[in-house]
Amino acid sequence: MAIKLSRPEHEEDEDITSFWLITYSDMTTLLLAFFLLMFSFTLMTGSHQEELVKALQTVTANGKVIRQEPPREDLEKAAREIAAQFKDKNTFVDTTETEVTVGLSSNVTFASGAAVLTDAGRVALEKAGAILAKLPNAIRVEGHTDDVPMQTEEFPSNWHLSAARAQSVVKLLVASGVDPRRLEVVGYGDTHPRQPNTTPEGRSANRRIEIKLVRSDVRPKAPTPTAAPSPAPAPAP
Repeated sequence: MAIKLSRPEHEEDEDITSFWLITYSDMTTLLLAFFLLMFSFTLMTGSHQEELVKALQTVTANGKVIRQEPPREDLEKAAREIAAQFKDKNTFVDTTETEVTVGLSSNVTFASGAAVLTDAGRVALEKAGAILAKLPNAIRVEGHTDDVPMQTEEFPSNWHLSAARAQSVVKLLVASGVDPRRLEVVGYGDTHPRQPNTTPEGRSANRRIEIKLVRSDVRPKAPTPTAAPSPAPAPAP
Protein backbone atom coordinates (compact mmCIF):
# COMPACT_ATOMS: atom_id res chain seq x y z
CA MET A 1 0.00 0.00 0.00
CA ALA A 2 1.45 3.38 -1.04
CA ILE A 3 1.24 6.34 1.24
CA LYS A 4 1.32 9.82 -0.26
CA LEU A 5 1.87 12.94 1.82
CA SER A 6 0.67 16.25 0.51
CA ARG A 7 0.01 19.74 1.70
CA PRO A 8 -3.08 21.78 1.14
CA GLU A 9 -3.00 23.62 -2.16
CA HIS A 10 -3.28 27.04 -0.56
CA GLU A 11 -0.02 26.48 1.44
CA GLU A 12 1.90 25.45 -1.70
CA ASP A 13 0.64 28.51 -3.56
CA GLU A 14 1.77 30.77 -0.75
CA ASP A 15 5.30 29.29 -0.77
CA ILE A 16 5.66 29.69 -4.55
CA THR A 17 4.44 33.28 -4.64
CA SER A 18 6.94 34.29 -1.93
CA PHE A 19 10.02 33.19 -3.89
CA TRP A 20 10.26 36.47 -5.80
CA LEU A 21 10.67 38.35 -2.52
CA ILE A 22 13.92 36.50 -1.80
CA THR A 23 15.35 37.35 -5.22
CA TYR A 24 14.21 40.95 -4.91
CA SER A 25 15.82 41.38 -1.49
CA ASP A 26 19.10 39.91 -2.72
CA MET A 27 19.14 42.26 -5.70
CA THR A 28 18.37 45.25 -3.47
CA THR A 29 21.21 44.35 -1.12
CA LEU A 30 23.70 44.05 -3.98
CA LEU A 31 22.64 47.40 -5.46
CA LEU A 32 22.96 49.07 -2.06
CA ALA A 33 26.46 47.64 -1.61
CA PHE A 34 27.45 48.81 -5.10
CA PHE A 35 26.25 52.38 -4.57
CA LEU A 36 27.96 52.53 -1.17
CA LEU A 37 31.20 51.42 -2.83
CA MET A 38 30.87 54.08 -5.52
CA PHE A 39 30.13 56.76 -2.94
CA SER A 40 33.10 55.79 -0.76
CA PHE A 41 35.34 55.77 -3.87
CA THR A 42 34.55 59.46 -4.47
CA LEU A 43 35.71 60.28 -0.93
CA MET A 44 39.12 58.59 -1.34
CA THR A 45 42.36 60.36 -2.10
CA GLY A 46 44.24 59.59 -5.30
CA SER A 47 46.64 57.14 -3.65
CA HIS A 48 43.81 55.28 -1.92
CA GLN A 49 41.90 55.03 -5.20
CA GLU A 50 44.97 53.49 -6.85
CA GLU A 51 45.28 50.93 -4.04
CA LEU A 52 41.62 49.99 -4.39
CA VAL A 53 41.94 49.52 -8.15
CA LYS A 54 44.93 47.22 -7.61
CA ALA A 55 42.96 45.23 -5.05
CA LEU A 56 40.03 44.86 -7.46
CA GLN A 57 42.45 43.56 -10.09
CA THR A 58 43.32 40.65 -7.78
CA VAL A 59 41.53 37.37 -8.33
CA THR A 60 41.74 34.03 -6.59
CA ALA A 61 42.14 30.79 -8.52
CA ASN A 62 42.46 27.40 -6.83
CA GLY A 63 43.37 29.07 -3.57
CA LYS A 64 46.21 31.07 -5.17
CA VAL A 65 46.03 34.86 -5.38
CA ILE A 66 46.89 36.10 -8.85
CA ARG A 67 46.96 39.73 -9.97
CA GLN A 68 45.53 40.32 -13.38
CA GLU A 69 48.06 41.25 -16.03
CA PRO A 70 48.08 44.87 -17.27
CA PRO A 71 47.00 45.50 -20.87
CA ARG A 72 49.56 44.78 -23.61
CA GLU A 73 49.98 48.49 -24.34
CA ASP A 74 50.82 49.28 -20.71
CA LEU A 75 53.48 46.55 -20.60
CA GLU A 76 55.14 47.81 -23.76
CA LYS A 77 54.97 51.39 -22.48
CA ALA A 78 56.75 50.32 -19.29
CA ALA A 79 59.45 48.61 -21.39
CA ARG A 80 60.00 51.79 -23.41
CA GLU A 81 60.24 53.84 -20.21
CA ILE A 82 62.93 51.48 -18.93
CA ALA A 83 64.85 51.63 -22.20
CA ALA A 84 64.74 55.43 -22.11
CA GLN A 85 66.86 55.40 -18.94
CA PHE A 86 69.84 53.98 -20.88
CA LYS A 87 71.56 56.26 -23.36
CA ASP A 88 73.09 53.82 -25.82
CA LYS A 89 72.42 52.95 -29.46
CA ASN A 90 72.34 49.23 -28.63
CA THR A 91 69.40 49.58 -26.25
CA PHE A 92 66.28 47.99 -27.75
CA VAL A 93 62.72 46.81 -27.03
CA ASP A 94 61.34 43.63 -28.63
CA THR A 95 57.81 42.29 -28.25
CA THR A 96 56.35 38.83 -28.87
CA GLU A 97 53.13 37.10 -27.93
CA THR A 98 54.69 35.74 -24.73
CA GLU A 99 57.04 38.48 -23.49
CA VAL A 100 58.42 41.99 -23.84
CA THR A 101 62.21 42.30 -23.86
CA VAL A 102 64.31 45.31 -22.89
CA GLY A 103 67.91 44.94 -24.07
CA LEU A 104 70.58 46.92 -22.21
CA SER A 105 74.09 47.31 -23.54
CA SER A 106 76.92 46.30 -21.22
CA ASN A 107 78.72 49.42 -22.46
CA VAL A 108 76.47 51.34 -20.05
CA THR A 109 75.93 48.83 -17.25
CA PHE A 110 79.34 47.18 -16.75
CA ALA A 111 83.03 47.83 -17.29
CA SER A 112 84.86 45.42 -19.56
CA GLY A 113 85.28 41.99 -17.97
CA ALA A 114 83.52 43.07 -14.75
CA ALA A 115 80.20 42.18 -13.09
CA VAL A 116 80.01 45.27 -10.87
CA LEU A 117 77.50 47.84 -12.10
CA THR A 118 78.81 51.21 -13.21
CA ASP A 119 77.47 54.35 -11.52
CA ALA A 120 75.44 55.23 -14.62
CA GLY A 121 74.10 51.69 -14.85
CA ARG A 122 73.12 51.66 -11.19
CA VAL A 123 71.20 54.94 -11.45
CA ALA A 124 69.34 53.80 -14.58
CA LEU A 125 68.49 50.39 -13.12
CA GLU A 126 67.16 51.93 -9.91
CA LYS A 127 64.68 53.88 -12.05
CA ALA A 128 63.90 50.72 -13.99
CA GLY A 129 63.28 48.88 -10.71
CA ALA A 130 60.75 51.49 -9.64
CA ILE A 131 58.85 50.88 -12.89
CA LEU A 132 59.03 47.09 -12.65
CA ALA A 133 57.90 47.09 -9.01
CA LYS A 134 54.47 48.33 -10.11
CA LEU A 135 53.92 45.41 -12.50
CA PRO A 136 52.68 41.92 -11.52
CA ASN A 137 54.50 40.05 -14.30
CA ALA A 138 57.25 37.50 -13.86
CA ILE A 139 60.66 38.84 -14.94
CA ARG A 140 63.59 36.93 -16.41
CA VAL A 141 67.00 38.65 -16.42
CA GLU A 142 69.45 37.21 -18.95
CA GLY A 143 73.17 37.86 -19.27
CA HIS A 144 74.92 37.68 -22.66
CA THR A 145 78.52 38.19 -23.84
CA ASP A 146 80.42 38.29 -27.11
CA ASP A 147 82.61 35.40 -28.24
CA VAL A 148 85.90 36.77 -26.91
CA PRO A 149 87.04 34.06 -24.45
CA MET A 150 86.91 35.00 -20.77
CA GLN A 151 89.28 33.13 -18.50
CA THR A 152 90.16 34.76 -15.20
CA GLU A 153 90.28 33.54 -11.64
CA GLU A 154 86.96 35.27 -10.91
CA PHE A 155 85.25 34.31 -14.20
CA PRO A 156 86.63 31.09 -15.71
CA SER A 157 84.37 31.42 -18.76
CA ASN A 158 81.87 33.68 -20.53
CA TRP A 159 79.10 31.67 -18.86
CA HIS A 160 80.28 32.71 -15.42
CA LEU A 161 80.58 36.37 -16.42
CA SER A 162 77.11 36.51 -18.03
CA ALA A 163 75.46 34.87 -15.00
CA ALA A 164 77.28 37.14 -12.54
CA ARG A 165 76.16 40.24 -14.44
CA ALA A 166 72.55 39.07 -14.49
CA GLN A 167 72.75 38.42 -10.75
CA SER A 168 74.06 41.95 -10.14
CA VAL A 169 71.07 43.37 -12.01
CA VAL A 170 68.61 41.21 -10.08
CA LYS A 171 70.09 42.23 -6.72
CA LEU A 172 69.64 45.90 -7.59
CA LEU A 173 66.06 45.34 -8.81
CA VAL A 174 65.21 43.64 -5.51
CA ALA A 175 66.76 46.54 -3.60
CA SER A 176 64.59 48.88 -5.71
CA GLY A 177 61.37 47.18 -4.59
CA VAL A 178 60.82 44.32 -7.07
CA ASP A 179 59.44 41.17 -5.43
CA PRO A 180 62.25 38.55 -5.63
CA ARG A 181 59.66 35.81 -6.20
CA ARG A 182 58.98 37.33 -9.62
CA LEU A 183 62.62 37.21 -10.72
CA GLU A 184 64.67 34.58 -12.53
CA VAL A 185 68.35 34.70 -13.52
CA VAL A 186 69.84 33.08 -16.63
CA GLY A 187 73.40 33.25 -18.00
CA TYR A 188 73.86 32.37 -21.69
CA GLY A 189 77.46 33.37 -22.30
CA ASP A 190 78.04 33.88 -26.02
CA THR A 191 75.49 31.29 -27.22
CA HIS A 192 72.69 33.77 -28.13
CA PRO A 193 74.29 36.55 -30.23
CA ARG A 194 72.09 39.26 -31.75
CA GLN A 195 74.66 40.06 -34.42
CA PRO A 196 77.68 38.26 -35.90
CA ASN A 197 80.78 38.54 -33.74
CA THR A 198 82.86 39.47 -36.79
CA THR A 199 83.03 43.23 -36.12
CA PRO A 200 83.57 45.44 -33.06
CA GLU A 201 80.04 46.77 -33.50
CA GLY A 202 78.57 43.27 -33.58
CA ARG A 203 80.46 42.19 -30.46
CA SER A 204 79.34 45.38 -28.70
CA ALA A 205 75.69 44.61 -29.51
CA ASN A 206 76.07 41.08 -28.16
CA ARG A 207 77.43 42.20 -24.76
CA ARG A 208 74.11 42.90 -23.12
CA ILE A 209 71.57 42.31 -20.36
CA GLU A 210 68.02 41.40 -21.39
CA ILE A 211 65.11 42.05 -19.03
CA LYS A 212 62.15 39.97 -20.17
CA LEU A 213 58.64 40.78 -18.92
CA VAL A 214 56.60 37.59 -19.22
CA ARG A 215 53.05 38.30 -20.37
CA SER A 216 51.38 35.30 -18.72
CA ASP A 217 50.73 35.03 -14.96
CA VAL A 218 52.34 31.58 -15.07
CA ARG A 219 56.06 31.93 -15.60
CA PRO A 220 57.20 29.75 -18.52
CA LYS A 221 60.23 27.59 -18.00
CA ALA A 222 63.32 29.21 -19.47
CA PRO A 223 65.48 27.20 -21.86
CA THR A 224 68.11 25.37 -19.85
CA PRO A 225 71.60 26.59 -20.74
CA THR A 226 74.26 24.02 -21.47
CA ALA A 227 76.54 23.35 -18.53
CA ALA A 228 79.46 25.75 -18.39
CA PRO A 229 82.62 24.18 -19.79
CA SER A 230 85.51 23.56 -17.46
CA PRO A 231 88.30 26.13 -17.77
CA ALA A 232 91.13 25.04 -20.02
CA PRO A 233 94.28 23.91 -18.20
CA ALA A 234 97.08 26.41 -18.00
CA PRO A 235 99.83 25.83 -20.59
CA ALA A 236 102.95 24.13 -19.31
CA PRO A 237 105.85 26.51 -18.75
